[in-house]
Amino acid sequence: MKNLYKKELNYYLDNPIGYIVVGLFAVFANFLFVKDIFVVGSVSMRPFFNFLPWLFIVFIPALTMRILSEEKRVNTIEILLTLPVSETQIVLAKFFALLTIACIGLALTVGLPISLALLTKVYLPEIIAGYIGGIFLASFSISLSMFFSSQTKNQVVAFLGSVLTIFFLLVLGTDFTANILPRTIHDFLIYFSPFNQLGNFIKGVIDLRSVFYFVSFTVMFLFLTVVDLEKRA
Repeated sequence: MKNLYKKELNYYLDNPIGYIVVGLFAVFANFLFVKDIFVVGSVSMRPFFNFLPWLFIVFIPALTMRILSEEKRVNTIEILLTLPVSETQIVLAKFFALLTIACIGLALTVGLPISLALLTKVYLPEIIAGYIGGIFLASFSISLSMFFSSQTKNQVVAFLGSVLTIFFLLVLGTDFTANILPRTIHDFLIYFSPFNQLGNFIKGVIDLRSVFYFVSFTVMFLFLTVVDLEKRA
């Protein structure tokens, strides 16, 4: 599993695609933060963390779409399944490689709170909680995108399926659904929105219910991906 993890990680580190995706993420994230400071007048990290899901909605599927669909397209998935590793180890190795890349992307934004600290007082626990929430959100998005990548040989289909599903889940936690759905239904569905669960971290609160949400959904999508691979074994 360790060798497979290194292989997947090196693919992104030795490939321009990985640098392009991570670089664009960092550029957009930093730009949006600077915009809030100089245009909106905000001196808080909350706008950054609030917009993070909408950045992930594109960058995570773009990073993940090839992870299994490309293996299926070129038929290397059959070779992969003959290796002395289980389907679970294959999925976990790919998942942690992608999560490492996502964490590198988040690490490139650490300059934002540092810059903020130079301008005003910052509440460090709130920023730390926000980044922890960002990692949980990345894990959730990667596992979901991996599942869609396992369902097709077409990377574009995997990308669009992931984007649309994540978008649908995100809007469950916004005023958009509150305006078109009965309140009781909206209050029930809002729990399933990662945007709503991230809100607790943005406030500086590591709520165990939100942790459970991200962990359980991440495990669920990884399990579904493992099941798909086991069908091919």
